[in-house]
Amino acid sequence: MLSLWGWFIVVFAGIWILQILMTKMQLRNYQATLKKMSSRPSGYLGVGIQKQKLGIGVIAILVTDEAGSLIESQLMKGVTVFSRFEDFPKFNGMHIETLKEKLDEESDGKAFRMAIEKIETQMGKKTNLAI
Repeated sequence: MLSLWGWFIVVFAGIWILQILMTKMQLRNYQATLKKMSSRPSGYLGVGIQKQKLGIGVIAILVTDEAGSLIESQLMKGVTVFSRFEDFPKFNGMHIETLKEKLDEESDGKAFRMAIEKIETQMGKKTNLAI
């Protein structure tokens, strides 16, 4: 029979393995979402992350057309491995320059700004999803 410490170690190891498995599932969701959103024939894709030491983290994935208008966005918010990407159509159709002005009012603005910066870098290099 296991001692109290033995049970503690077994439970701790079980929770740790569960954490690893759930993290793998979340990573697969992230990769599948990126693959789906980058399958467009043209345009630009940017990913932004807003980390919090305590509180809710955010990952934003944005896709624009070649002119810089937002076509699609997905958002993952949460503090657990159960978080998944969800459609975020609030800004669809908006040009990224206009969107940057509106982000000051948004709690998730940092993630969107980072994604927009990556899109602007791609636009400057003229690399798009078709490449």
